[in-house]
Amino acid sequence: MSETIVVTTTFEQKSEALELAAILLKKRLVACAQTAGPVESMYWWKGKIEHANEYKLVMKSTMSLWQELEETIRSNHPYDVPEIVAVPVALVNNDYDKWLHKELNK
Repeated sequence: MSETIVVTTTFEQKSEALELAAILLKKRLVACAQTAGPVESMYWWKGKIEHANEYKLVMKSTMSLWQELEETIRSNHPYDVPEIVAVPVALVNNDYDKWLHKELNK
């Protein structure tokens, strides 16, 4: 298995997602970030089911950067309890994986 991870989080505003993506890219904590949305989200919050339009931020990084990446997302995220989910990549194209690691190790 690769050390590559895909990390996701969500925001109320697209501008917030783009702002965090720029911070993470400048710190070389992610090699790539993509926004999508709006997406419709439904979730439990303070005892009731909520419904909201959100923007998803999807990032590619490595397990070795996870702790600093999570801390940076948490400290720059407007939500009280932000979704910060990392999924290990089982398979990845070798050329893409080399590029990703090269960009994160500058």
